[in-house]
Amino acid sequence: MKRKNSINLLCFALLALAFGSVSCDDWTETEGIGKNVSRPSEQDPALWAQYTAALREYKKSDHFLTYARLHNSPEAASSEKDFMRCLPDSLDIVSLTNADRFSTFDLEDLFVMREKGTRVLYQVDYAARAAELADPAALGAYLDSVIAAVKGNRLDGYSFTGTPRSGDAATAAAAALIVEKLAGAKEEGQLIVFEGNPLFVAAADRAKVDYFVLDTETTDNVTDLRMQVLGATGYAAVPQEKLLLAAAAGSPLFTEDRTEMAAITEMTARVVSFGPLAGLGVYNIGEDYYDAKMNYPLVRGAIQTLNPSK
Repeated sequence: MKRKNSINLLCFALLALAFGSVSCDDWTETEGIGKNVSRPSEQDPALWAQYTAALREYKKSDHFLTYARLHNSPEAASSEKDFMRCLPDSLDIVSLTNADRFSTFDLEDLFVMREKGTRVLYQVDYAARAAELADPAALGAYLDSVIAAVKGNRLDGYSFTGTPRSGDAATAAAAALIVEKLAGAKEEGQLIVFEGNPLFVAAADRAKVDYFVLDTETTDNVTDLRMQVLGATGYAAVPQEKLLLAAAAGSPLFTEDRTEMAAITEMTARVVSFGPLAGLGVYNIGEDYYDAKMNYPLVRGAIQTLNPSK
């Protein structure tokens, strides 16, 4: 049996635990409902261990990657969508966009991520904070605090963003400092991922970055998308096996004949046809968390499309 089929069967069995004890007679009488929720890992620890072992084995295999951002620990959590534990199980990597506020809840969820084999990264959003971190000393001090937090919480590495500015010495120096600091602190098994236009990273430093998530989340047609991929793999010389395409959940992507498709679905197909590339990056994954027909099923479908034989 293929590994993906094994995971699906185990997942079905875990779901059955939640509903298997309900009979028709149970629906005829009114009774109080307890507030305690028993998770699959508590209902059948042995089955959960078997399931998560299969997940970890799958994520160690040669396959297309799926990567997502999560705004962890918001000022006020609105639902389960704000927590790592509720991300799709087959997700390979999650980048925490609010990692500066890494909380005790995040620390608890980190254990679940370890069980599932999902790697958790601390995001340095330099693109959004360039003005705040313009002083090299301030940027260096911030990066030192990031490195200490990653080490202290035993995270799986770093992601960073940036916007290239041709001829701007200050931007080039900031990019060089970020790569120098993160690469110098990187431990065995950790990752460094850049999100954005790879030209932000100096040519000599690109080999120090494990993966590039191309800034295609706002691209709305496959013609422009193809040009971005050619620019990244050609002019910027990013190897195909290190390049992921970004898709924003809920956004459209128009094909060559102007057919409107869900960006996640169509970008998944282009990961294969424009490469094959390393995989897919998904942004805004939690916006339709409560809609059973929206983002989470699309992400799960993308993972299965990219890795049908796993």
